Amino acid sequence: MNQKRLPADSISGAPAGEVAKQDIDAVKSLFSGAHARWWSELYVGETPSPEAHFFRQRKDQVLALLAQLVPSGGRVLDMGCGTGPVLAELRAAGWQCSGLDAAPDMLAQARERLAAAGLPDDDLHQGDCRAAPFPDGSFDAVLCMGVISYIEDYAPILREIRRLVRPGGIAIVTCRNAARPVYSDPWWLAARALGRMIGRKRAPAPFSPGRLLERAEVRRQLDRSGLVVEREIGIGFGPPRLAGRPLLGDATAVRLSDFAARLASRTGLWPLARRITDISLWVARPSATQSHA
Repeated sequence: MNQKRLPADSISGAPAGEVAKQDIDAVKSLFSGAHARWWSELYVGETPSPEAHFFRQRKDQVLALLAQLVPSGGRVLDMGCGTGPVLAELRAAGWQCSGLDAAPDMLAQARERLAAAGLPDDDLHQGDCRAAPFPDGSFDAVLCMGVISYIEDYAPILREIRRLVRPGGIAIVTCRNAARPVYSDPWWLAARALGRMIGRKRAPAPFSPGRLLERAEVRRQLDRSGLVVEREIGIGFGPPRLAGRPLLGDATAVRLSDFAARLASRTGLWPLARRITDISLWVARPSATQSHA
């Protein structure tokens, strides 16, 4: 097992280059102050927006998967733990859970959440997910929920996950799906179909933190990093829009999404339906033939 790495925000432990520093500075800015509080409050209260509903479903899905796949008391890393909604529930259920996040204000919210629940607020680390301060093979499971959307080149994050997961352990990686806004909005779907008919190629969108990602490309990057995908799960449908404008109220959109999920489950259509869900989730294990980088 390699020596423990320095935190990513120290000079010797950070990824090389000014680009890496700019990435982290942008993340810290995005998740500071009132925005950090907004992320904390996303997981509480009644009648959530569709977005909040999908994120809550993601949390519940991840917790259910861990209960199935990781022995109780196993060691888990919540990479990009944010305000700690998953971390708090894992600790309450008896798992050993470490947290890593680049944004100090998000970690402050996580500590508040843990303290309010009467849970220890230790083992939370500020740093870069591309250079985590843990030895190789430290964890039975590594969670990476939404993080890869905030870094332009996210392949180093996936390689770091591969490094941190012990042999036989699992990784759970999620992102928001670039296909969802197209297929939930007839206007944009028609525009894309017309573009294909006339042979117009779509120009790559410039990088912006928090962007939606193409499922196929994320899957390719997982394979290249040495993470073997065992399962893909889709979470959340819609909300339906027309030319970017919502067609339904939040509560109705949430009910419609849940109905579509039940219908896909009962009819066996999930292999197709998950291509257009709001959130894509992959369960993967480290390849037995690829050693730690």
